[in-house]
Amino acid sequence: MSDLHGTGPKPAGGGLSRRMPRGRVVVVALAVVTVVAAAVAWWAYRQSLNQSDLLGGAAGGPNAVVDLPQAGDRAVVLVFPQRDGDGWLNEDRRLPSRGQPGEDLLALMQSLCTGPRSGRAISGLPQGTRALAAFVDPKARTAVLDFSEELVTGHPGGSAAETATLMSILRTVALNFPQVDDCTILVDGRQVGTLAGHLDLAHPFAPRRWL
Repeated sequence: MSDLHGTGPKPAGGGLSRRMPRGRVVVVALAVVTVVAAAVAWWAYRQSLNQSDLLGGAAGGPNAVVDLPQAGDRAVVLVFPQRDGDGWLNEDRRLPSRGQPGEDLLALMQSLCTGPRSGRAISGLPQGTRALAAFVDPKARTAVLDFSEELVTGHPGGSAAETATLMSILRTVALNFPQVDDCTILVDGRQVGTLAGHLDLAHPFAPRRWL
């Protein structure tokens, strides 16, 4: 093998040159750094798994599942129509929260879709309705809610029933997100003119006006 410039004599015995080209030194050094970094990352990952196991065992046995990024939970209020039609029932719940407004709003609406726990109330949303997505813009003080098509296709109709649906949604938003000034309601990703022929959904609502 020739020297760095390719002009020197070959080493005796046909062995490798003791002097490694600079480019190869850089490549080898980078490879070593990469291997070390990967080893450190793997060690940190294993440590996090071990810590997760310890937390799981302390919280609920060896099969407990612990979401380490989870920040905790959040106290919320859900609003449902009373079964006798005489007003509204506020139900206190606690929902998991990582402090992300959009995630919290979606979890809130998903919980609203499950209906009340009290027998004195009924769900204001049609059966089968699901909360698909939620978005909160803190700077603009706006929110967007997207529900499945059952919000429209499964709605029984009538101005009282439509009012109950919107009241349940918007009061729940207002009580838990007082910073939201405007809330847009979508159905399956798009705006619709009305729920069932009475109340207009083609514009944003001011949730606090529904309190």
